[in-house]
Amino acid sequence: MHTDKTTVSQIKFSYQDLTKIRLKAYRNGNWRRLTVVERALFKAGVELAKLRGVVVNPSLINRLKLIALKLLQTTATKILQLGRDYASRLLELYNRNGVAKWFPHIRSLLRDPDYLLWLGVKQTAMRSIGIGFD
Repeated sequence: MHTDKTTVSQIKFSYQDLTKIRLKAYRNGNWRRLTVVERALFKAGVELAKLRGVVVNPSLINRLKLIALKLLQTTATKILQLGRDYASRLLELYNRNGVAKWFPHIRSLLRDPDYLLWLGVKQTAMRSIGIGFD
C-alpha cells in the first residue's frame, strides 16, 4: 500500500502490493478463508491494478483493504483482536453495572497489552472447547 499522506482517502494499491498480499495469503493459508465473492473482488482488483498500475477508486480501495486485512491476519493478531473485543464488552458491562466507578483502575487494565493477550488466549481456549462468547 503506498501512502503519500496518512489520510485514508489517498491510499492506493499498486499491482505489486496486491500480488505480494496474495502470495503471502497463499502461503499462510488465509486465501482459503475468504468467501467466493471476496476472492473474486480481490482478483478483479489485482487485474485492474495490472492494467492501470494502481487502484484509486475509494470504494474499491476500502473493500480491498478489508480483504487485505483478512489475508494478512496472523494467529497473534487474531488473538489480540479477540482480547480487544472481549475487553470492550467487559468495559461496557462494567460501566453499565457501576464497577468502573468504584474501581477506576479497570480502564487501564483493559488497555494493557499483556492483559489483552491473556484475554485473547482465554477466548481462543474457550472457543476450542465449544464455550466461546461470540
